[in-house]
Amino acid sequence: MNGKGNDLAPASLEAWKFVQQMLADLTQTVIEDATSERELLEGLGVLAKTTALCTEMTVEADAQRPRFFDMCSDTRLIGGPNPDGRYLLAMIRGDRTYRVSGTRGDTAYLGFQVLAGTGLTPRRMAAYLGDSELRCTRGTFEFVVSASEPSPDTLGTAEWLQVPEDASSIVVREYIGDAASELPATMSIDCLDAQPLQPLSDAALAEAFTAMAWTIVKLTTLHRTIKPEMLTEPNVLVTAHAADLGSADTTPDNLYMIGSFALGPDESLVLEFPPPDTRYWNVTLENVWHECLEPRHRHSSVTNKAVTPDADGLVRIAIGANDSGHGHWLDTGGRRRGFVVVRWLDKPEAPVLRSTVVRGAAR
Repeated sequence: MNGKGNDLAPASLEAWKFVQQMLADLTQTVIEDATSERELLEGLGVLAKTTALCTEMTVEADAQRPRFFDMCSDTRLIGGPNPDGRYLLAMIRGDRTYRVSGTRGDTAYLGFQVLAGTGLTPRRMAAYLGDSELRCTRGTFEFVVSASEPSPDTLGTAEWLQVPEDASSIVVREYIGDAASELPATMSIDCLDAQPLQPLSDAALAEAFTAMAWTIVKLTTLHRTIKPEMLTEPNVLVTAHAADLGSADTTPDNLYMIGSFALGPDESLVLEFPPPDTRYWNVTLENVWHECLEPRHRHSSVTNKAVTPDADGLVRIAIGANDSGHGHWLDTGGRRRGFVVVRWLDKPEAPVLRSTVVRGAAR
């Protein structure tokens, strides 16, 4: 072997070294921040799952031949998602024109968020189209995404969503109140001015690796960037507007409450609140790495469609390792600590929420 490969693709090799260093640094972060073997194992798993997701988002993606793919799976719900919903993603470029079309269905909520920023530049929300603004005709919708106004022939009867020149992705959030009865939306995306497929270049792969590294860092350090003080002030939830949690990670339609739980084996954290007058809300449990707690196999998340207020008009959610009988049980799986996230859709007036740690079973 003559080793000539070391002299080829210098930008990509340098960017890949950057990815390797990021993975090494993040491994050390997981080791430092884990307080138990279980947390360490879950943290390493999140790092591996994040790497897989970010590979699909960057190296595998083609912004001139985009598609919507689901960022979550039954075993990959990372980055603090709502497990009672879907998160679809399509990678785009600000110098191209796209047509998005589909059917609305009848789920609780559907929103399209355009993010901007490339490489190591932090992502930001650049445009947003919620279901209250989405124009539907007989249950179907169509809109064009571009930086400059499209011609009448291109636009036709579709809506126009203007984006900046550094637009990089479209994130779709769909919330589902009752999966058994609600019809999900469908959608597709087409690039209207795609160029012919070209061989992969050193510059393009280097850019993909750089974006990959940035996204891995972002998703695996959320416990340090989104209300990290909640881990040292457990069993209390605070109200947070979408902007408080990062515009790239939330949408303006939501109001949040976030906190952490820290519980012994025989303890439950009981949340009590009057349900707000809104079409959708849910309560979700996460581990310390903001990964949902096996919601496809464990009852660790619930929507307003599945909870009935008690006779006094209050909803009671009991968070713990066992069903204590103090309220609608959400299962921590025996974890001693983690995060609790409440989402209120349409930004209602935040209800007064009381949180209490109780020991043992209700009598």
